[in-house]
Amino acid sequence: GCHPKACDAFCAECLTHERAPKMELLSLLRSQWEALESFRDRLEAVVQRCEGMLLLLNQVLFFMLCDRWFCPDDRLTGLYSLLFYNILCYLCHYAANVFSLRDYTPYVHVSDTSKIRHLAMSVTKVVLDLTKGVTFVITGVFMLLVFGLEQGLEHFSPSWLYVALTSAYFALTERACQDRLPTVLGWLQLASLENLEPLWAPVLCRLASSLATLLLVVAVSFWGGGHGGGAWGLCLLASYFNVYLGLKAMDRHLKVLLQERARLGRFRFATRQELKGLDDVCPVCLQRMSLARVTPCRHMFHGDCLRRSLKDRTTCPMCKQELWC
Repeated sequence: GCHPKACDAFCAECLTHERAPKMELLSLLRSQWEALESFRDRLEAVVQRCEGMLLLLNQVLFFMLCDRWFCPDDRLTGLYSLLFYNILCYLCHYAANVFSLRDYTPYVHVSDTSKIRHLAMSVTKVVLDLTKGVTFVITGVFMLLVFGLEQGLEHFSPSWLYVALTSAYFALTERACQDRLPTVLGWLQLASLENLEPLWAPVLCRLASSLATLLLVVAVSFWGGGHGGGAWGLCLLASYFNVYLGLKAMDRHLKVLLQERARLGRFRFATRQELKGLDDVCPVCLQRMSLARVTPCRHMFHGDCLRRSLKDRTTCPMCKQELWC
């Protein structure tokens, strides 16, 4: 017979030998996973620094998905559309800058407080302004000739649904259009936004663009265009750059929005009777209130007015009572 302690030692040694390959495999997998995570973080950091290139790649991938779904036989429709939208955006942006100019002068002064003109800089400014003007005219005439005479547009025949979808996506992702979205949201006068339109705008833009891309990726992958060459690769690229990175960017903006809304979270909304008793007027901005926040001292303000006040001080704007514990 074998001694019990010797048997236990032998069994433990056998288990150790059996587990060794598994532990080595787990260690190898863990190291490979950490390497992949490190590569992903570096890639995302590089992509975030190249914001302009990421935006262009985002639009190109979405337009290519639209080509796969709406017009699989005319693969150049997306590139034509993207070129047209960019040129149209440039023309509108330049025209808006020209019309917003006030007291234009071709001269550049040595300093802000001096009236002495800098000759070399003045000549450079005149040349640059003339170049921009000539470029604007040539681009506009070229667009009129191309779309008026329809020369070279054999592969460009988009449907109205295609134009509506791509133009809406371009507006959601283009920086010039995003900068004007808070103004559009302000025109709607949605009281539920509590004058946080500049914080809501990037969240809504990135959420809408990411969901639109996700729907097209699913449609192209399973119901149309998925059998052509490169369709799956296109869907994978769009899923990463448009959906994943888009939702990640939305999450960053959403955290800022939630942080600002958290400043008001402890203050309840005013009832209609309370608003009528105050004649619907905010004591801070003297504007009408359709939605208001009530402080513990029973004063009512616009949510945005109260939020801005709490950034500078922790007291009530009216009675100076401390609002934070």
